[in-house]
Amino acid sequence: MSHTDPKDNKILKLEKENERIKKQLTKFAKDRYGLFWFDVPEGFENDVENKLPILEEVPKLAIRSKDDEPTHILIEGDNYHVLTCLNYTHKGKIDVIYIDPPYNTGSDGFRYKDKRILDKYPDGTEVPKDNPLRHSYWLSFMKKRLELAQTILKDEGVIFISVDDNEAAQLKLLCDEIFRPENFIAQVVWRKKYGGGKGSNFFVDLHEYILCYGKNKTSLNGFKLSRTDEQKEIFELKDEFYKERGGYYIRPLKSGLALRKTLIYPIKCPDGNKINTQWICAEKTYKQLLIEGRIVFKKLKNGKYNVYKKFYEKDNGGTAMPESIFYDIAYNQNGKEELKEIFGVSEGREIPFENPKPTTLIGYLIKLTNKPKDIIILDFFAGSGTTGQAVMELNEEDEGKRQFILITNNEEVVNGEKHKIMTDICLPRIKNVIKGYNNKKALGNSIKYYKTAFVGKNNILNADDKDKIELAHNAGAMLAIAENTLEEVEKNSYYQLFENGKQYTAVYFREEFDKFDSYIKKVRSLKKPVIVYIFSWEKELDFNDFEDDKNITVKTIPQPILEIYKQIYNLA
Repeated sequence: MSHTDPKDNKILKLEKENERIKKQLTKFAKDRYGLFWFDVPEGFENDVENKLPILEEVPKLAIRSKDDEPTHILIEGDNYHVLTCLNYTHKGKIDVIYIDPPYNTGSDGFRYKDKRILDKYPDGTEVPKDNPLRHSYWLSFMKKRLELAQTILKDEGVIFISVDDNEAAQLKLLCDEIFRPENFIAQVVWRKKYGGGKGSNFFVDLHEYILCYGKNKTSLNGFKLSRTDEQKEIFELKDEFYKERGGYYIRPLKSGLALRKTLIYPIKCPDGNKINTQWICAEKTYKQLLIEGRIVFKKLKNGKYNVYKKFYEKDNGGTAMPESIFYDIAYNQNGKEELKEIFGVSEGREIPFENPKPTTLIGYLIKLTNKPKDIIILDFFAGSGTTGQAVMELNEEDEGKRQFILITNNEEVVNGEKHKIMTDICLPRIKNVIKGYNNKKALGNSIKYYKTAFVGKNNILNADDKDKIELAHNAGAMLAIAENTLEEVEKNSYYQLFENGKQYTAVYFREEFDKFDSYIKKVRSLKKPVIVYIFSWEKELDFNDFEDDKNITVKTIPQPILEIYKQIYNLA
C-alpha cells in the first residue's frame, strides 16, 4: 500500500497555484487597455459549493398588511447565491439597482473568503489595508456579483453604486468591462457631510461617488426631475406668441468659455450691426433657435444690442435635468438620525448599524430615472434597509406601487452591541416603517421573508437525476417569486399553489404522475389565469392538455433552472 507524504500534497498544490499565477502574468503582459488583477477564487463552504442554491420562505417572519400596497421581498443569505437564484426568477426583470458595497477602507469590515491553497483557508477575516492583494480581493468579489446583476437588469434598467476614493477608479474600469463604456451615464459626486469633520493633513473628506450605468443606454429616455418651487419661479417672463410653452427666462448667448473657433461667427442685430464674438452654440444651432423664436435681442443703454436665449417652462416636458454634483440632497448624518429615531436610540448611544445611507438620497436616485411607479428596485447590499424605506416612502408620496427586493446576510455587526444584520436591523427597520414609529404614519405594505438553502449532492455542472428531483421538489418558493405570486394557498406531497390578486402559479413538482389528473382538475377549477409548472426531465415538454385554455401557460422544471445555473457557473 502506497503512502503519500502530506508534504508532497502541499508541494503539488503550490505548484498548481504557481502555474495559475504564471497564466495570469501572461495575461497581464498583453499590451491592451483594461483593468487587470489577480483573480482570487472565492471560497464558499464545502457543503455549499457542491450543491444547488434555492430560496426557502420563512413564513413566521412575514409581515402581512390588509391593504392594497405592494408585497416586498427580503432575502437572507450570501448575495452571490441569492443573485444566482434571481438570475432564474428575475432575469431581465429588474428596473433599478442601488448598492452600497463595502468600500474596502481596511476598517469597514470587508471580508473575503480566499480559496487558493489550504483546505481550511479561508476564515473570512477582514482584509487589512496593507494586504498586498487588497484590491484583488475586492475586485474579485465585486466582479462576480456585478456580472450576475447585469443579467437581471431590464434592457432599459439602471444601476447606481456608491463608492469612495479607495476603489472608485478600479470600480469605474470594472463597470466599463461588465456594462460597457458606452453605457456609462455619470460618476456623481455626492457631498455626504454638511460640516467639517476629520480629514487628512491635506483635505477634509466631504464627498463620495455614485457610479451610474445603464444596461443599454440607448433604451433610456434620460433622467428627469420635477422642478422645485424655487426652480419654477425663474420662468417669470411671458410670451404672447408661444403661450403653450409657458413662462420663460433668458440668459446671454455670448460665451465666456475658453476660445473655440467653431463658436465664433457674426450675428446680425435689428439695427443692422453685427456682433462677431464667441457664442454658446454653433451657427447652425443659432439659426434654428432664431426660427423657433428662442432668441431675444435687447437694446442696452449705450444703444447697442445684446443677444439672449429663451428657456421655456415646458421645455423638456416641464422637467429639470439632475446635476452631477449632489450638494444639498441629504447627508450621512441624516441617515444616522433616521436610524436613531426608528430604533429609539437615546442621545449619546450608538446606532445599531454604522454609516447608513439617508432615505432621501435613495428616493432621489429612483425618482430621477423617470420610470413608471410600478417598477422593481433591487439592493443586494441592503445593510440596514434604507432602500426599502425609501421605496415605501416614495410610494406613499406619489401613490406608486414600486416593489423592492432587499438582500443581505445575517452576520453579526458590532457597533457598541452585537447585532445580526438582517434579523436584528433590516427586518425590524422595515417592520417599524410599515407599522409606524415615533408618531410617524404607518405606511402599510407587506413583506415576504426568504433564506438561501442548498439541495442535491453534486455541483451545478455535475447534477444527476437525484439532484434534479430534489431541486424540483424544493423550487416552489423560487417559482412563486419568479411569477410574483407570493402567497401560498395550498400544498400537498405532489403540488403547490400560489396566488396574487391577478393570477395563480400551480407547481406539479413530482416525477411520478399518479396524481396528475387531480392536479389538472384543480388547475381547471381556478378562476384566474394560471402559470403551470410541470416536472420534466427535458427543457421542453410535449404536453397539450391545456391547449384549449388561453388562461393557462405551461412551463417546466427543473431543467430551465439548471440551464441558468450552468451559464452562471461557467461565467464565474
